[in-house]
Amino acid sequence: MFTKLKIALALSAGLIGAGATYAAAEGGAGRGAMIKKYDVDGDGKLSDSERATMRADFAAKRAAMKQKMLDKYDLNKDGKLDPAERKLMREQKLETRFKKLDANGDGVVSFEEFKAGNLARHGKHHHRGMKPGFSKGLGSGSGQP
Repeated sequence: MFTKLKIALALSAGLIGAGATYAAAEGGAGRGAMIKKYDVDGDGKLSDSERATMRADFAAKRAAMKQKMLDKYDLNKDGKLDPAERKLMREQKLETRFKKLDANGDGVVSFEEFKAGNLARHGKHHHRGMKPGFSKGLGSGSGQP
């Protein structure tokens, strides 16, 4: 009984994760847009065959992204990223993030640039779900609500 439940939960979590990935890739259009795209029969739900089509699309997108990363960072062309290639990839990604935050290009990220970058990345509701008055220990008391 519990094994079947665990399997069902694991499969559901994978599908939910895939849906979130799709929604993020499509500009955050959400579940409704995903169902609309894959719901061929128009019943408002995804059948097994419609889910299979969706999964195949996700797998193709993952494969394309993997190939793009290999094309860019697999310097010895062995079909995988060795530790040195992974390090190069991480460093380039960090450099790109830093350049986005460093708005004036002076090589230093001020607090204002940092705030602006975080607001642009996360929106003004970055701490949504936190209880009012909860500070996570940022110096305004005990951190308790």
